Amino acid sequence: MSEAKVLISGPIVGSASEAGNTYPYTMLEDVIMQLEWQKPFDSVRVTINSEGGRVDKGLGIYDHLRSLGPDITVTTEAIGQCSSIATIILLAGSRRLIHEHTECLIHLPRGGCDWATAAEAQQWANDMAACQQQLIDISAERTGQPADVIAARMAEEKLVTPEDMVALGFATLVLKPVTALATLPIKAASSASSASSSTDDTPNWAQTLMSKFNAALALMTAAVSGASKPAIAQASTTAPVALAVESDKGELTIDTGDRDAYQVGDKVTGADSPNDPIADGDYVLTDGNTITVAAELITVITPTVDASATASADQDAAMTQVLTAITNLANEVKTIKETQASTARRINTIAAATGSQGVVEPDTVITASQQGKMQIIATGQSAADRRAEKQKQNRRL
Repeated sequence: MSEAKVLISGPIVGSASEAGNTYPYTMLEDVIMQLEWQKPFDSVRVTINSEGGRVDKGLGIYDHLRSLGPDITVTTEAIGQCSSIATIILLAGSRRLIHEHTECLIHLPRGGCDWATAAEAQQWANDMAACQQQLIDISAERTGQPADVIAARMAEEKLVTPEDMVALGFATLVLKPVTALATLPIKAASSASSASSSTDDTPNWAQTLMSKFNAALALMTAAVSGASKPAIAQASTTAPVALAVESDKGELTIDTGDRDAYQVGDKVTGADSPNDPIADGDYVLTDGNTITVAAELITVITPTVDASATASADQDAAMTQVLTAITNLANEVKTIKETQASTARRINTIAAATGSQGVVEPDTVITASQQGKMQIIATGQSAADRRAEKQKQNRRL
């Protein structure tokens, strides 16, 4: 089974004319068709970059994603902009990811009616109040927040940071940019105390390893010299920063210290079970790199090989082999024809010298250009008679 991809971009509308016939825009039918042509699948990833739009169409998308079944895992991901009814669609995912620079806005529904009677205006107000309560109820159910808290934040109609979206329950994780470092400058520490110095910019994990190494070296020196056993330096107590990344084997958490990018030596754990060690091996990340993990540490960072370039090289090699085979076959056919022609000439020469009847043509099939040109050499016919016969044939032709 595979993961289906769905893109919700631009305003959420009921027709192209509502979007001013300007792309991109998203309709309920677009989402249904995107999922339909990717069946079968066991998970769905919905990427949202939308300023919102019609409440009824947005709720239709929310209902469709929620109705895919208990066996289908839905992950929603907000990037760029996620506002208005788009925040309700974000709530359709069991895992709700949001990029750290996404612009978000939650607010109460808006609308209006023109040239309405008092009864019509009152009916419209009742419908708007029901719609407003429906959005509040959905938000409270999916986020776990009290309905009055959700209503108050919607009434403020202010931009919400990705961190606040997580705090409110609209999102479950803030995704930060992932960058692989090409080099790893590590300063060698002269002692355990210098490794933990506040003025040293050596990464925390390197300081810890260097401290343990220096302590082990001191133990060995003390054992040889008979000195007393020194105390082992304590590891740095600086709280690491957890960086969430997606891999081909699931979501991982990388402890990067105070950095926004992972590098060799960072500790890797499972996002769902941070206390359980992950298996050693290679993990392909969504940024195009492959990390090799051993003993829960990144040991190698390898850029992903371009499979299309490799496939293109293989195709070029195969095409070269085919062309070579065709050339060799053409040469063999040419050699066979030349041999046949040489044999035919030799047979004709022998027939003419012995006075035998019949002439062997190079080809077994008589073409239009050969019709009427075959000669019959009669046994015992003299050269003069043959010339005369040939002249008669030429006159007939």
